[in-house]
Amino acid sequence: MDMTLRYTKILLLLMVGLFGLVAAIQNFVQMDSDLALVGQVVSGGGAMGVAPWQQIEAPWLVTLCWLLIPLAKLASAALCLVGVATMWRERRGSGQAFQVSKRAGLAGCGIMLAMLFGIFILVAETWFQQWQTELGAAILGAAERYIVAITAVALFVYLPDGEFTGRSTNPG
Repeated sequence: MDMTLRYTKILLLLMVGLFGLVAAIQNFVQMDSDLALVGQVVSGGGAMGVAPWQQIEAPWLVTLCWLLIPLAKLASAALCLVGVATMWRERRGSGQAFQVSKRAGLAGCGIMLAMLFGIFILVAETWFQQWQTELGAAILGAAERYIVAITAVALFVYLPDGEFTGRSTNPG
């Protein structure tokens, strides 16, 4: 068994977990400015073609929209870090045991991807037409980078060790 691949998978999943944790903390630290940004997005600010019935302006609803972002990041971080701990415990175990140990971490990656795609691509870009604005272009570019990076990590972590050596291990 090649321990280098296992350690690399653990390290990359740790990075996704830390990203979620640091990003969520940052959201809470700069809550006022983040709320203003979310408010601008969900009001359709600066975008053409957003009908009045699509706009969200109630402060409690804007806050709820904002809250989904750091809560998803925290959930993702928690699951990724649980996955890291589980993978670390199974790092010398069988291929099947190590593969099973990835489940929480992969779920954490999935939550982060669902949040990034759902909130930034589906809601901000498509529903509120933020691709038309300078602010939206900047935010969407960052979200897309995170989506690509986290998807690459999740796919790499998911692959059974045998995929790299020509041997096949049962993914369990």
